[in-house]
Amino acid sequence: MPPLYDLTIVSADRVVYRGKVESLVAPGAMGSFGVLAHHAPMVAELETGELDVVAEGGGRVSFAVSGGLLEVTWSGVTVLADSAEAAEEIDVDRAAAAEQRAEERLRARPEGVDTARAEAALKRALNRLRVARRKGRGPGASENG
Repeated sequence: MPPLYDLTIVSADRVVYRGKVESLVAPGAMGSFGVLAHHAPMVAELETGELDVVAEGGGRVSFAVSGGLLEVTWSGVTVLADSAEAAEEIDVDRAAAAEQRAEERLRARPEGVDTARAEAALKRALNRLRVARRKGRGPGASENG
């Protein structure tokens, strides 16, 4: 059995995940990176993307995250995400509606619309849909994750 470490994922409003894990791959600001047990301490900025975790026993758990920080210490890893949702928790209909709203704002560009904010909302919605679909949920879902 591979060595394990403690992982805690926290969003602005709750603890999203807490458990022993074998590894993770995170969407870093400078590219994706992995963390195994006994990794050197570090802090990394996260981008919007998929946080892929191999839990104790080898089961995979995926999270849609948008922004935040990941800290590796000798005692484990803590993710402080601006937002984080497990793939199974994603409301696919709500994410699709958010995608449509953001696309409409960007297409119409009414006066007073913050384009950067609309682009960030679109990126978050697309990420949530991609993570959910990779785990076999929603239209266009892949059966093999």
